[in-house]
Amino acid sequence: GQARLTGPKSAAAMKQGRPALSHIHTIHYDGKLSVVQVKIATGRTHQIRVHLQDHGTPVYGDDVYGLSDWNKALSSRKGILRPLLHAQRLEIDHPVTGENMVFEAKVADDMMGVIKTIWPAGEKLEIL
Repeated sequence: GQARLTGPKSAAAMKQGRPALSHIHTIHYDGKLSVVQVKIATGRTHQIRVHLQDHGTPVYGDDVYGLSDWNKALSSRKGILRPLLHAQRLEIDHPVTGENMVFEAKVADDMMGVIKTIWPAGEKLEIL
């Protein structure tokens, strides 16, 4: 499924923040956890983490916006002490020259291990 998230639902958060837009595509859901692809149209601090938490699907391992019980399980079972959030592709315009710059990175091994648990076929995809 796909979702278009435009910011926190709470009135207090809306008063304090600036507009933000995230496009979320659920690649796979195993009944408990999801592998998602997020494309942001704006670049706000913690935007992806806040939007996913507000949507009820926080980033696994996120101590600020995530679920502490789930994060403790991730830590004890997999030894992972960080949010499972990965920037596969960043595309920006150089601030001086205006040249379009693209940076790409593979998913880290610890995160790929969790992805394979959720979605065994995921290792074959090039987007990861």
